[in-house]
Amino acid sequence: MGPVRALRLGLLLLGVLSGALWPHSLRYFYTAVSEPSPGVPWFLIEGYVDGNLILRYDSETGRMVPRADWMVANLDQQYWDTQTQIAQRNQQVDHVNLEILRGRYNQSGGLHVRQRMSGCDLLEDGSTRGYYQSAYDGRDFIALDMDTMTFTAVDAAAQITKRKWEEDGTVAEEKKNYLKNTCIESLRKYMSYGRAVLERKERPTVRVSGKEGDGFLTLHCRAYGFYPRPISVSWLKDGEVRDQETERGGPVPNSDGTYYTWASIKANPGEKDKYRCRVEHASLPEAEVYAWGEPGGLGHGEGRAGVVKPRGRAWGAGRGCGHEPLCSGEPPRLSVKRGGC
Repeated sequence: MGPVRALRLGLLLLGVLSGALWPHSLRYFYTAVSEPSPGVPWFLIEGYVDGNLILRYDSETGRMVPRADWMVANLDQQYWDTQTQIAQRNQQVDHVNLEILRGRYNQSGGLHVRQRMSGCDLLEDGSTRGYYQSAYDGRDFIALDMDTMTFTAVDAAAQITKRKWEEDGTVAEEKKNYLKNTCIESLRKYMSYGRAVLERKERPTVRVSGKEGDGFLTLHCRAYGFYPRPISVSWLKDGEVRDQETERGGPVPNSDGTYYTWASIKANPGEKDKYRCRVEHASLPEAEVYAWGEPGGLGHGEGRAGVVKPRGRAWGAGRGCGHEPLCSGEPPRLSVKRGGC
C-alpha cells in the first residue's frame, strides 16, 4: 500500500466513514500530492455514501465517473459533466494550495500530501451533523467546529489560514450552509437511489481461535462479511466485559462492500473456559456469544467457533458530503473567487 492510499485509508478508519440504518452519511475525500507516480494521480476525489464508493475523479482521466450501479441508473450524462467541471475547478485550487503549504513549511521538494474531507450525517430524528477538516503530510491542519462556527488550527502554518478565513468573515458561514443544506440535499437524493443497497443487512461470520505462548493463551475473535459497518465484538470473562484488556482492529472494508473486524485478549490457559466472545450487530436479532472449541487441543491454532447462548439485543449506529475547495474560502460548487491558504 502506497503512502497516499495509506493516508486516505487512515482517514476512513478514524471514524469518518460509518454505515448503518441510522445515521446516514455522505463524505467527499480530496487528496493532492506534489509528486505523482504511476497509479497515484496528483489529484483525486472520492465520494462515499454510508461507506460505499459512489463516485471518483482523478487528474489522469480528468472525468468524474460513477462507481455505484444505482448512481449510473439514476443520473444522466449532464450531471456527470457538471460534476467534472466542479472537480476540475477543485483540482486547480488544490494545486495552488499545495504549493502555498509547501512554501509555509519551507519544503522545496519531495513527496507531500494534502488531504481534506467534508461531509454530513442525517440522523434518525431528522437532525443533521456537518464535518470539515484537512490534513497535511498525514497530520491535522485545520477543522471547522460547527457548534462554535470557529476554525481549529494545529500549528503556525494553519494559523495563517485561520486568520485569513476569519478576517474574510464569510468562510465559516458558507461552509456551514453547504454542510447543512447542499450536502444534506445530496445525501437524501443518493439515499433514495441506493436504498436497497444501503439499508441491506448482512450477518457476520464469526471465528474464534486461540494460541498459547509465553505462559499466556491469546484468544482471537474475528467477524467477517458483515454490513452495515457498526459492530460490537467484546470479550467476556465470567460474563463481564473486559474492554480494558482487549486489543482491537477494524472494522475495515472488504472488496465486496462488507466489513471485517477482530478482538483479541490474553488469558491464563487454565481459565480458558471462562472466556466468551460476544457479537452484536444490526443483522442479528439478538447478541450472539461464542466459545473457543478445542478440536486439536489447547494451543493448536484455529479453534471451532460455536454459539453458546444468544442474549442481549442487536443494535445499529452510524452512517455522510462535500464538494468544496479547502483554503480558498469559496462557496462550494462555485468557481474560485478568492485566495488560497
